[in-house]
Amino acid sequence: MSDGAAAQPAAHPPLAVRLGGVDAVLETADPAFAQFAELHLAPLRIALTDTPRVRALLRWHEGAPPERLTARPGLGAMDRVDRDVYRADGELAWFRIDELPDLQLRVYWNGSELRVEGDYYHRLSKTWRRDRMTRLLHRRRLPQLRRRRFTTLLYYLLYYPCFWWLERHGWHPIHAGGVALPGGIAVFAGPSGVGKSTIVTGLATTPAGRLLSDTFLVHRGPEVRAVCEPLLLDERSRAWLGADAQLLRHVPHRYCLGREGYHLPAHHLSCGGRARLLLFPHRATSHGVRELSPEHARGRLRAGDLIVNDLRRYWAFAAVLELLDPHPLVSAREASLAQLVSAVRVFELGLAGDFTRERIAELVQSLM
Repeated sequence: MSDGAAAQPAAHPPLAVRLGGVDAVLETADPAFAQFAELHLAPLRIALTDTPRVRALLRWHEGAPPERLTARPGLGAMDRVDRDVYRADGELAWFRIDELPDLQLRVYWNGSELRVEGDYYHRLSKTWRRDRMTRLLHRRRLPQLRRRRFTTLLYYLLYYPCFWWLERHGWHPIHAGGVALPGGIAVFAGPSGVGKSTIVTGLATTPAGRLLSDTFLVHRGPEVRAVCEPLLLDERSRAWLGADAQLLRHVPHRYCLGREGYHLPAHHLSCGGRARLLLFPHRATSHGVRELSPEHARGRLRAGDLIVNDLRRYWAFAAVLELLDPHPLVSAREASLAQLVSAVRVFELGLAGDFTRERIAELVQSLM
C-alpha cells in the first residue's frame, strides 16, 4: 500500500463478539490485525448478528497522514468544537488522538447503534525521508513494530465504544479482575503490577473457580460483568500455578512488558454476577489484611482507574463522545461506585512472596 493511500474494503470476514453484554462487529482489510483480533477476542466470539450495537472498521495505512481538510473536504461543513474535533448531526471526526496521534476516528451515532471508523497511519518518523530510511534500516522488524499498536487500536475501535454504550445503560468500567468462587464473586482492584493477574488466574484454575477477567470489569453497583481479555502472565506467574498451568491456552502475540497472553477454557470462565468482596492486593514484605471503609475504598478504586493508561484514554474517549450525545456519565460512575463499596466488604491485602494459591483461596473464602 502506498503512503497515505486509502485502504481497500475489508477483505476478511467480519468478526462478531459479545463484550460485556454488547454485541459488536469488527472489520478490517489488514491481515495481521485481523489475525490478532481473532486470537485476542477468541472467548468473546459469537455468530454474526444483523443488529450489533457497535460496528467498528479499521483502515491501516503506511506513512504519514494527509492534511485533514485535503483528505476529508466534508470537514468544512462540520462545526469545529475543539482543535481536533469536528461535529455534525450524529457524527464526529477526531484527529491527533491522545497517545496515538496518527489514529483518526470517525464516529456515527443514531441513538441505538454506534459506528466507529478508524484510519491508522503507521510511520516510524515525522518526516517522509527519515521514515523511509528508518523502514529500510528496520525492515526485518517492521511486522513487530506494527504489532505494538494492535492492542491500543483494538481498545479504541471496540472496547471503548462498547464501554460507552454500556455506560449509557448503567454499566461502568473499572480496572479490576474478578473470580467467581463458591461463596460469590471476589473483585481484585488496583493499579497494574500488584499481582492481580497472577491471583485471579490462580483462583480461577482451582476446581471451583471461574474467571471473569483480570483487567477490566463493568459494574452496576455490586453487579459485575466480565470483560474477558488474554491473561498476561510472565514465567514466574506461570510457575506459581504449578500443574494447573497446563490449562492455559497460549495467544501467539507479544504483549506489553514482554508478557505472554493466555486464555482459559470455557468451563473455567464466568460472565458475571453479584460481587461479595472487593480486595486491593499489593506486594508486601509480610502478609497482612486490613479492612477499608467505603469512602477509602471508593477513593482507591478511582485512583487505580486514573493511574492506568487504558482507562484514562477511555475517559477522554467518552468525554469526546459527550459532544455527540450528552449523557451524565461522570456522576453516574460515581454513584455506581458508591453503591458498590457500600454493598460489599472491602479489604487491603498485603501479600509476601511465599503466599501460595491454597492460602489465598482459604483467605478469600474466609473473608466472604
